Amino acid sequence: MYIARVVGDVVSSVKHEHLKGRKLLLVHPMKPEGTLYGDPLIALDMVESGVGDRVLIVDQGTATRQVLDVELPTVRTVILGIIDRIDYEEGA
Repeated sequence: MYIARVVGDVVSSVKHEHLKGRKLLLVHPMKPEGTLYGDPLIALDMVESGVGDRVLIVDQGTATRQVLDVELPTVRTVILGIIDRIDYEEGA
């Protein structure tokens, strides 16, 4: 599970059948103190998050299969929660 910031919407008029009616967002992984790192990812939103939200994501096949209850999911990255607060102590 990772922390990320939602940085954009992904609009697709044609989607795989498993994605119809579901929202895709662009998320950028971030460290607890707020520094963005790595490359942005497209994620399936399960919690009605939006641009600017800090979110919890999973980015692996096994977790995604379990969350979506699908043997062969069409996505790898899923938003599972919206973060209200992070209590972070550097070096802990």
